[in-house]
Amino acid sequence: MSYIIDRVNLLKSDGLEKTSLLIVKNKIEFMRHTMENIRFMKMDMSSYLLTPGYVMLDFSLHTSLHFQEFKQSIIEKYLKKGCTSLLTVVNIDYEQQLSAKVKQKRHLMINSPIDYYISVKIPFKALSPSILRRCKQENISVVFVEIDNTDKLTSKSWGWIRDAMFSNPITLIPFSRDESTVISKKQKLLQVWEKIMKEHRLSSIPTPLKEGVPLTKEALMRLGIYPEKGDIRVGGQVNYNLYKLNEIRYHTDGKPIINYDEHFPNITAHQGRLINVNGEVSFHPGIGEECFITISSRFIPQSASF
Repeated sequence: MSYIIDRVNLLKSDGLEKTSLLIVKNKIEFMRHTMENIRFMKMDMSSYLLTPGYVMLDFSLHTSLHFQEFKQSIIEKYLKKGCTSLLTVVNIDYEQQLSAKVKQKRHLMINSPIDYYISVKIPFKALSPSILRRCKQENISVVFVEIDNTDKLTSKSWGWIRDAMFSNPITLIPFSRDESTVISKKQKLLQVWEKIMKEHRLSSIPTPLKEGVPLTKEALMRLGIYPEKGDIRVGGQVNYNLYKLNEIRYHTDGKPIINYDEHFPNITAHQGRLINVNGEVSFHPGIGEECFITISSRFIPQSASF
């Protein structure tokens, strides 16, 4: 089926842009300011704000969840907020757990109604060339590393770690496991982390990521998820959110304000299928697919790269 999302207000980094999208076989065939002369079924969306489907980080979908618990968690924490792709995390204490726990997570995510990427979280002491090579075998490209002030970040053989990732795109992300750590100490620890990442030219996001909110475009670029996810583009997937313009507040510079914990989209589409219409969520188990990252940081501007 082919149709046109007509005269919608697309959210851009510098404000809103009026555009129309031709959808063919659940792909965005092309985009124009207007499509008055093209004869397809048109949906007038001039009263809506259009955003890409969100990619969100998840630490809470544990493999011990029963199906109903899994379903409820997905709906309340992600689908209602406009999430169409998850970066879900497997907790690993030591290397020998990795394969079994990743297998358990994949079994859990078989029922996912949206696409997902699998990542792992390991303690700093477990970070080694060996575990990174095992991540490669499991097609894992994102590793969260738990750090605190007792860890001597400079003690690692970072050169060997880089060598282990030579043909394996992995992004390392710091994760603070001690919420009681004084903010100034935490910031200093992250500064040391960032310096090490730059010195050894390792792919990393220097600041911790938050669960349950859309990952920023820059974060998605560093991870290698963008532009496959998190973008409205020609050739892209039909994953989007629609908000009613008359319910949106704006900054003084005219940019929309979206509070992701309070202001939910009126419509969410995943792969062209409507999964949320005015709060009525349709849960289709097994529709989501596992996705894989081929190259991390491939679209990072030179000015922002390490």
